[in-house]
Amino acid sequence: MTIHLVNPSHLSFGVGVITPRWLFVLGGATPAVFGPPRLVDETLEPLDLDTIHASDIVGIGIHTGNALRGYEIGTAARARGATVVFGGIHATLYPDEAQERGGAHAVVRGDGDVVWPRVIEDAVHGTLQQRYEGGRVDASRFVPARWELLPQGRYMWGSVQTVRGCPKHCSFCSVWRTDGQKPRQRGVDSVVEEIVELRRRGFRFVALADDNFYPVTLTDLAMAERQGNVARLEQLQSLRAERFELMARLAELPHDMVFFTQITMEAAEDDLFLDAMRRANIKGALVGVEAVTPQGLKDVYKGFNQTGEALVERLRKFREHGVYVLGSFIFGLPSDRPSTFDATADVADRAELAFAQFVMLTPYPGTVDFEAWEKRVGLDADRVAGIPITRHWLIPQAQRPKVYAAHPVMTPDEIRARTQAVWDRFYSLPRIWARSRCTPTLRARLAFVLISKLYRQMYANTGIATDSARVTRANRWARLIARPCRRLFAA
Repeated sequence: MTIHLVNPSHLSFGVGVITPRWLFVLGGATPAVFGPPRLVDETLEPLDLDTIHASDIVGIGIHTGNALRGYEIGTAARARGATVVFGGIHATLYPDEAQERGGAHAVVRGDGDVVWPRVIEDAVHGTLQQRYEGGRVDASRFVPARWELLPQGRYMWGSVQTVRGCPKHCSFCSVWRTDGQKPRQRGVDSVVEEIVELRRRGFRFVALADDNFYPVTLTDLAMAERQGNVARLEQLQSLRAERFELMARLAELPHDMVFFTQITMEAAEDDLFLDAMRRANIKGALVGVEAVTPQGLKDVYKGFNQTGEALVERLRKFREHGVYVLGSFIFGLPSDRPSTFDATADVADRAELAFAQFVMLTPYPGTVDFEAWEKRVGLDADRVAGIPITRHWLIPQAQRPKVYAAHPVMTPDEIRARTQAVWDRFYSLPRIWARSRCTPTLRARLAFVLISKLYRQMYANTGIATDSARVTRANRWARLIARPCRRLFAA
């Protein structure tokens, strides 16, 4: 019997940017008595179904974007006689769908760290249940990733998780509902041990794959103090102290290490925290800007962000402390107008962002936006290939719309074309080369240019283009760029 763990993808790039952490965590959670699991990441290469046999167990982790491909794999694996188990955020939200469309014998909801060994044991002994509740595992029970299962030379960045959950409640995000609003911070020693192991395996760049690396803001502390809530204040101060302890330990690692994380804009107000990040070699952070207008921020329940010149200054604050920003923007909000696209591109330029991503508003299950949209369109939802767009992840990839909700003043094609134009502007070669001056050496500048072009091909051309030939061409270019790019990132 072989245990397979599969990360589905409808596109394979040959080389991955960041290790899909869940594969190696569940690899670590798999009891040794069953032998090493076979890990398949389809962002590298497609699954070979001939490797799956009737006695095998196939675990498939899905999010909404890759659910359809996951269902194809599950159905095929079940047809070969294997036991099929689904998990991941999307399966947590739609367990029945995984059984109806993906051939699942069982579905795991929530965290898999603790429950996965029990699922395997039940499958082996013929007592498999249809549903398992993994819940939200306490940080002390997080399973470290099993990095000896890594394929050699296939990823640019390692990944280590330090905290799960996010205290915010952004309307477009499901994390605070699926992972909870109470941050679960992992012990510093276990985090550092994993990073050291990744370094010994050749990784110099490591993503701190957290929902929000800055779970306690200065505003949170001030509010607890004003309310006289001593217990809450002590809890927040303890969480904050653990963050500083972690960063102090990261600062002791080799100085050529580079860390990247995900953080909210509020960290720009916290000079002590940003200085600690700089000392810890956390040199990059994805910051959710989302919108550049007050109306746009109201649309996404993100009123704690700034707009206009104040927004530019806040973003520059990260750079002043040596933290380079990947800014994330959303297009297609109800308040967006044609002028919003140029205004957003101008902010990205003036704020001196190192990288940026410009995504079109997509209502994802588990979010406030999705619930409001689903309720609004109801039974009158448009259908594509016989599938209502409120189940857009089930629509075949080539036919899937790029914009789902009707906009007050712009057509879907206009939103898509204007979004593509902003990507084209930001990632033009002259602009990339100018931004690469943030790096210290020619080798680093070359890596910056290559990763910029790779990011552009992977996330814009393959995600926004409606022309299948353009998607195929982008995928081919990504495969060509990825291999030399990976060598530039290796220790």
